Amino acid sequence: MNAAAWAVLLAVLVAGWVLLDGAVQGAGATLLQERGHDGGNRRREPAERRVVLGAVGPLLVPGEVWLVAALGVLIGVFPGATSDLLDAASPVAIVLIGSWVLRDAGIWLRSRRPGKIWRDAWDVVLVAASTALAGSWGALLGVAWGNGLAALALGIVAVVVTRLHGDAVVAWRLRRTGPLAVIVTSVMIAAPVVGTAVAAWPRLIEGGISPEAMASLGFVAIAVLPVILALQVLAWWLIARPLGRRDTLFF
Repeated sequence: MNAAAWAVLLAVLVAGWVLLDGAVQGAGATLLQERGHDGGNRRREPAERRVVLGAVGPLLVPGEVWLVAALGVLIGVFPGATSDLLDAASPVAIVLIGSWVLRDAGIWLRSRRPGKIWRDAWDVVLVAASTALAGSWGALLGVAWGNGLAALALGIVAVVVTRLHGDAVVAWRLRRTGPLAVIVTSVMIAAPVVGTAVAAWPRLIEGGISPEAMASLGFVAIAVLPVILALQVLAWWLIARPLGRRDTLFF
């Protein structure tokens, strides 16, 4: 595999992550409230929150597999580009990692102990961390463009689009709508990744390792990609089914 093939693979892996985890981020950010039939916001009851998390829950771990694989490609194949990005966006990266950890902690811990205060506290953390995760991710894309205004704009866009994507996936899982809305929001959420890959392409290619090392690592990619693709198919197959009672037991 040459530098161009690795760069395309990186873009695909990142897009795969935002498609899956973007739905979890959006559902988490709107966990406490939803838009009512009258157009205003209404507070979700605890049972409704469990349904929302159960609807997007199957996407969490497969999505993070895509993210780990993308980080492996970025750090292992494009160390120069990684260094440049972290030098320019270390505060954003810290917020992203911290919010990612807190978001996952909120999902895994909210129902591990009985008690309304415990669950409500983690739900607040989950909402804040999900919003911060989406915003910092969008800002990181903007930094890759090399523009502070782009970082601000893409941060706002990411927060808005992930909410739309999460709502669409939950509505589809609950059979309130068809899959068209999910397809539309999937395109919306992946578009900034594709645009950033095009904008950052020259700097990404220049920051790569030697062609010989890239070719050697290609055998690793060939071995790992089928597993990642299988997880992707499994994740979408799981949420293509109507939500059942067992899907909410963990949450």
